[in-house]
Amino acid sequence: MKYRIQLTARAQKLADSLDFQGLLNQVVCPAYARIQQEQRKEEFGAIFFHPMEVAELRTVIDRFKNASAIPPLIVSDLESGPGNMIQGTARFPYMMGLSQCNSPELAYETGKIAAEEAGEIGYNWTFSPVVDLAADPDSPVVSMRSPGKDPEHVIKMAGAYLHGLQDHGMMATIKHFPGDGHSSLDHHLTTPVNPLGKEEWRQGPGRVFQALIDDGAMAVMPGHISLPAFDVPDENGLYPPATVSKRLLIDLLRKEMGFEGLVVSDAIEMGGAVGYLNYYDACAEALENGCDVLLFPRVNDRFYAEMEKRLQSGMLTLETLRDRACRILSLKEQMGLFEEQASGLKLKLQTPSIDKEHNLRIANHVARESITLVRDRKSLIPFAMRPETRVLHVVIMNNYDRYEDLYDRLKGELLKHTANVEQWLDPGPDRLFEAATNGQFDLILCSIGSRLSYGLNVVRLHDEVARNMMGGWTKMGTPIIFISHYHPFVHKEYEASIDTIINTYGDIECTAEYLVDAITGQHAIRRELYAHD
Repeated sequence: MKYRIQLTARAQKLADSLDFQGLLNQVVCPAYARIQQEQRKEEFGAIFFHPMEVAELRTVIDRFKNASAIPPLIVSDLESGPGNMIQGTARFPYMMGLSQCNSPELAYETGKIAAEEAGEIGYNWTFSPVVDLAADPDSPVVSMRSPGKDPEHVIKMAGAYLHGLQDHGMMATIKHFPGDGHSSLDHHLTTPVNPLGKEEWRQGPGRVFQALIDDGAMAVMPGHISLPAFDVPDENGLYPPATVSKRLLIDLLRKEMGFEGLVVSDAIEMGGAVGYLNYYDACAEALENGCDVLLFPRVNDRFYAEMEKRLQSGMLTLETLRDRACRILSLKEQMGLFEEQASGLKLKLQTPSIDKEHNLRIANHVARESITLVRDRKSLIPFAMRPETRVLHVVIMNNYDRYEDLYDRLKGELLKHTANVEQWLDPGPDRLFEAATNGQFDLILCSIGSRLSYGLNVVRLHDEVARNMMGGWTKMGTPIIFISHYHPFVHKEYEASIDTIINTYGDIECTAEYLVDAITGQHAIRRELYAHD
């Protein structure tokens, strides 16, 4: 059933009592780190906390909530369980790994774990799940954050995760409307164009968003992505990002698709929005054209002054601000936040005791089940590894110095099977050619690829480290097993030169153990591709 914000008299009365700055404060979601750095004393309608340890998060969240006259929305990005954002909780592989398990029950349980572990320390809203289709293998933003390429599979897995969240008190957000993942461009930097025609879109990204809206998604996050099939160009011939497009947010999302929940912009300072138009104009137009909440605006004295100017010019109206604030306040009332605040009870007191051991077992189970043999032309897997087997572990990863824990854990697991393990970081093609031709090693394992990161622009192996793939060393007869820990589409770029490759969809504490066990046949490795091809 579709979620609907029911406007209430209480919320309307409260919104009517707020002045211009008070209204603005209710419709923004700044980052806690930034307001702390700038020593802002205002209270805000929502606030986002970047990764910290559990104890520290508990302290700062309690402090912020206790200082707020109106109960705030406490926000994180729980895209794949709680552990990536809440240090000290269960860490899961990325969403594509969870999706590879092809188990809605596991996806629901993972959403439940995220909701309970985050809710216990005060969170009530997450900007997840990502429901973009992983259509373009080179997308630096979507990739393994997505449940996959097939719309029905994405609906099944993301929908289960969404219900796991929302059934346990965590408002979920489907993103990034109208659909990222169809471009190799990064909307942190520029405005990608979704190239699909109307019917293609309705059968692809539109099908996913519509199904999840119909199934009760409480919030939608538009990306800074244009959709020319449903929009018109501006005077420069450019199509606007969805963030500021009335045709996309009101005509398409609200009216045609019938979404009546909360619309929150992606980070308003991203290049896809503020590279398209003036920063403060983007803030005003996002609110006027359909957004309820602005994410990560720079809330300072200049922000208030600039937004006042746009109020005076008519670009932003007081009616819009009151409407958006009333919607947010009504939603908070529907979520029971006013009652929670009035009773003095913290959410953690209403949550059943968290079974940390159970949650860790589920995370480890997902990690094990998600490891996938993507290609094995020469049937190397399982590989018989004996105490005398000579293994070379090669690391060909951009910014490989950031992942010492990853390859040190992998080396440690290999040493449980053989005492003959060497590890080379970015050795270059000449050295690799010699290693593959002189009979020095019985097996070469190669950790390869790049990790997703905002503003990365390119997710492929790149710069000088990519030169390791030159020289012809992959075809010299020595068995070679490639392992892509992050980027799930390495096999598409190296179609001919990589004969055997395994995807792990992330690296958590247990991944190396399960990976080596799978390589050596200690347990069966998944061979089906559900999330991608």
